[in-house]
Amino acid sequence: MTQSTIRLPEGFYLHQVDTIDNTNEEAKRLADKGAQSGALVLAKTQTSGRGRRGRAWSSPVGNLYSSLLLRPRCSLAEAARLTFLIAFAMAEAIETITGMQVRPDCKWPNDLMVNGRKICGILLESASNHGSATDYLVIGAGVNVAFFPDDAERPATSLASLGAPVSVDDLVSVYVARIAHWLPIWEQQGFGPIREAWLTRAYGIGDPVVARLTERELHGTFVGLDDDGALILREDRGDEHRIGAGEIFFRA
Repeated sequence: MTQSTIRLPEGFYLHQVDTIDNTNEEAKRLADKGAQSGALVLAKTQTSGRGRRGRAWSSPVGNLYSSLLLRPRCSLAEAARLTFLIAFAMAEAIETITGMQVRPDCKWPNDLMVNGRKICGILLESASNHGSATDYLVIGAGVNVAFFPDDAERPATSLASLGAPVSVDDLVSVYVARIAHWLPIWEQQGFGPIREAWLTRAYGIGDPVVARLTERELHGTFVGLDDDGALILREDRGDEHRIGAGEIFFRA
């Protein structure tokens, strides 16, 4: 393995490998062995990368594959909102490391988009302890740095294809630094400041949206995010719906 140039702030430590099944699984294995909060799993490639709903995640060498282990002292419902913090931190990191050349938008609930194409996916998994309390949280983040899949379900892009090639190590360093900035704010002030920050980068806000839920499909406009992180969809007739889970499609 080549020498890492990653710089992590206090409270975070690196667990780096060349090849792994997937970083979320490794982070969960570490958690089950008693690893402390702040462990960052980083791999050059994954043999079984996956995204939301078990979808395969292409993992060629040159992109970013990471999972962060956290042990927040809160309920599972509160911990789940950390996906918005992670998405915003990664968006800030990408914008910073590319010298403001690339400005990602945050697509509800956990993707980053550039020019309508996906550049980053985030996968949150949790384990409970004593009912609703959180034992640990694993948040995987994959960024298309050098490559992007041309056969993905939705159009994708990469930093290299956008004319902004960066070092994975440098991107990780800035990403974790932004997490270290936002975590104390979340711990001390709650979800409110994270919600407001995320909305400044909200992809498709004010645009037509289709929400495909388990038993029905809703059509309307994406008008905001509620205090629990649910997407607010307003139908043409004025009725508002709060979408806590489902597939969201924005219509041109």
